[in-house]
Amino acid sequence: MNKGMAICCFLKKYHTGKGNAVHSKELERIFSLDGRNLRRKVSALRQDGFPICSDEDGYYYAESQSEVNATVCRLNTLVSKISNARTGMLYASVLGDGDLTLNINISLE
Repeated sequence: MNKGMAICCFLKKYHTGKGNAVHSKELERIFSLDGRNLRRKVSALRQDGFPICSDEDGYYYAESQSEVNATVCRLNTLVSKISNARTGMLYASVLGDGDLTLNINISLE
């Protein structure tokens, strides 16, 4: 079994539901991964349709549709912030050192 599936099985067995979330540092320790590789494994699981949720308390296997929805909303917010930062950087590269201040907000809802 690869580490991704091992993480999925571990979460499903021991950390189902928001109330049983496990901190990423604990998963990193258990599966001998750094934070970046843990996020990659979780992302791959999500892309394969496994309901791995996360919030400020850590990662957990979804117990309900509302938990999945909350994680999707959180991920959409993160994508929106990254998109706004990217757009700001593009404007900065075009504007150079001008005195113009721009506020750009893009929302994916």
